[in-house]
Amino acid sequence: MSKEEIYTVKLTKGNRTYFFDIKKSESDDLYLKISESKKTASGFEHHRLMIFDEDLKDFVETLKKSLAKFKELKEPKQTDGKTYSVEKIRETHQQAYLPWTEEDDNKLELLFCEGKKVKELAETFGRNVGAINSRIKKLELKDKYGK
Repeated sequence: MSKEEIYTVKLTKGNRTYFFDIKKSESDDLYLKISESKKTASGFEHHRLMIFDEDLKDFVETLKKSLAKFKELKEPKQTDGKTYSVEKIRETHQQAYLPWTEEDDNKLELLFCEGKKVKELAETFGRNVGAINSRIKKLELKDKYGK
């Protein structure tokens, strides 16, 4: 295999140096050679990895997955205190956590005056019963209509 170098870049971190070399084989195929050189008490330790063109795409995808998992494991999970998932709730209540429009408020007021039950209103608006009760309270519909 010829050692014809096309491109090289070096990264030094502490006692380790990494080389990323794009080379061409005797048959003119490109490959990536990643080398690590580590200074030890007894000299240098070398490790090499060669990734050939036909494997490069899969190698990069697998590396990306591994790096994402590495980041996930290294960083503590950021939680916002929620013990629920909006996406999961929207599987049964399509409008959950979406803002109410003026049109929604007017329709809610009309249906409330017609005597619709909270459960029916929840189904009509694609929201849960608690959201309907909260909106009725916010709009002061019970006080306004004495119900």
